[in-house]
Amino acid sequence: MKKKKLIFFAYSLGIGGIESALIELLKNINYDKYNVTLVLERKEGELLKEVPKCVNIIKYSISNNKNVIFRKIVNFMNRLKFSLKHKNKYDFSCSYATYSIPGSTLAKICSKNSCLYVHSSYEYLYSLEEYKTFFNKLNINNFRHIIFVSNEARVFFNKTYSNLEDRTITINNFIDVDKIKKLSEENILLEKGNKTLFVFVGRLTEESKKVTRLINLIEYLKTNNKNILCWIIGDGPDRKEYEELIKSKKLEEYIKLIGTKTNPYPYIKQADYLILTSEYERLPMVYNEAIILNKPIITTMNVTDDYISIPNKFGYIISKKQNELNKEVLDILNNDKLVLKEINLKEINKLKQEKMEEIFNCRV
Repeated sequence: MKKKKLIFFAYSLGIGGIESALIELLKNINYDKYNVTLVLERKEGELLKEVPKCVNIIKYSISNNKNVIFRKIVNFMNRLKFSLKHKNKYDFSCSYATYSIPGSTLAKICSKNSCLYVHSSYEYLYSLEEYKTFFNKLNINNFRHIIFVSNEARVFFNKTYSNLEDRTITINNFIDVDKIKKLSEENILLEKGNKTLFVFVGRLTEESKKVTRLINLIEYLKTNNKNILCWIIGDGPDRKEYEELIKSKKLEEYIKLIGTKTNPYPYIKQADYLILTSEYERLPMVYNEAIILNKPIITTMNVTDDYISIPNKFGYIISKKQNELNKEVLDILNNDKLVLKEINLKEINKLKQEKMEEIFNCRV
């Protein structure tokens, strides 16, 4: 049987949620059926070594020259050269980095069975007009499929672009259950002792993650005589701001900024709670990781897919308002009787594979 040809477009493969999700998707493709090409704007990043060996990786350079005319000419020539070689040569093409205009353009060139992956809940980031502008710049009407990683993001999109509803589908990110369990056994130097440990995993950017809410929460729990500790895993543009806030509140013994970790799972394994205090969120991969490691989730975002719903099954939804958030978490610590639901994520992965293959094989 002749293999079908798939092509994916992304920015780079540094450590991040989208990049990790792409790696897991690539690992869940049946390479007996498909030949896969991955196009990167920057062929770099710690996760490059995780790409399956049979995937053909191509670098597609984007000029950022300050001379506008020169930049446009170079990018036009690169796009023309790529188009002549790859136009309609694939059975499926995917712009995996939602925000990438070059990826969006090239995906539609490579096949008529084109797809856009939507990883975030952009309705929280933009006004309605900005939201439409964002997707219109990607020429959203010309994609055959639009995949969302959370139902909430898909529902809002369908209300905004009702004419495209039949092209949308929710497929939550793939996750390697055995790998996470194995990596969680790795030894780390930090220990929580007898304290209640909160672990945050994510990019340190206040706009979306609102880590100041978490820092203020820890201060509140401290003043209420709770024996608590918080580990913050990740890095980002607002790390310095958080360091200064922690210092000003004299919370250095209670909050540890640990930085980016290629293996965050031993830290999550020690946690009593995974906590996210985001302003907006897709369905983060770290939700699934916490579920695999049997850790309850405390989060400001009630995002779901077809299989996972946080409240009453895997954790707690709390308010985004600081005062209410503080009191709700204190109440959880005082009265936690949650019994975590068991779920077969390996079986769910198989269902996701079936959905993806239906899209790969779609006739247009």
